Order: sequence, then structure tokens, then C-alpha cells
Amino acid sequence: MNLDLLALGWVHFIASVVAVAAGALVVLRPKGTPVHKLRGKIYAVAILVTSITALGIYRRGDFFFAHWFGVAALIVTVVGVAAVHFKIPRTGWVHVHLTCMLVSFYILIGGGVNEVFLRVDFLRRLIPNFDSPVIGMTHLAVMVFFAGLIAYFNAVAMRRALPMSREVAQ
Repeated sequence: MNLDLLALGWVHFIASVVAVAAGALVVLRPKGTPVHKLRGKIYAVAILVTSITALGIYRRGDFFFAHWFGVAALIVTVVGVAAVHFKIPRTGWVHVHLTCMLVSFYILIGGGVNEVFLRVDFLRRLIPNFDSPVIGMTHLAVMVFFAGLIAYFNAVAMRRALPMSREVAQ
């Protein structure tokens, strides 16, 4: 495995690992609890550090499409955190929060897929260029998985909100 990184790369790597761990715990554990909120804050800080440091890492010496995923992760994370913090929009903030935070996690995992194919010597020798259908299919699988998570958690949130709506109407 090639971990020949500069200082910025190490900060990026460590923040990414923290974000993956915290993000996985947030997704897998109960929502809305004090522990969820703490893990969510850790995730948000880690994903912001990961995204900001990604903007300063240049393999080819230029700002290319992968950097735009860092910009996208910054945007969706800020929107997702703002939605939960300020409860905006008033009636749909939970869906905005869930969707944005899962999209930020998807971007993180997608970047991780690229890094694995880039840095794990066995995979690098097996698939020497990034035009490989194997990498594309791996990204498609990750995308479908996260689309399923977004649909599932939004459906659960909608179902939880229904009894409240009925009580208010009565």
C-alpha cells in the first residue's frame, strides 16, 4: 500500500478515517439521541476538514474534477448542518438534513473507492487506469447503495411524522 503522503495528505487521511467511522456510527445507530448529535458533530467537522484539505491536494498539478467533489461535500454538509440547527425549511428540515448528510457520506465513500484503487498496489496493478469498468461498477454499486439509504431514511422519517400529523389534525 502506498501511503507516501505530505503533511496535508496525512491530515486529509486521518480526517477521512474519522469521518468514515463517525459517519458509519451515525447511519447505523438510533437517530436524534444526544450520542447521535455528538457523533454527528464529529462527522461534520471531520468531513469539513476532509473536504477542505482535498482542495489542496494536487497529484497532477491542476484543479480537476475530483476537487469538485470536495466543493460539493462542503456545500451539502453545510446545508445539512444548517437544516438541523436552524430547523429550515420549517416542515421538511429533517429530509434536507438526512439527504444532505447521506450525500456527503456518499461523496466520502466514493473518494475512498478512488483512493483504494489508486493506493492498494494489487488493485493498481490489476486495474492500471481509471477508465476501467470495474471502477465504474464499484462506483455504481456505492451510488445505488446510498440512493437506497436516502430513500429508506426519508421513508422512515415520513412514517414517524404521520402519527404527529394525525394528532395535530384531531
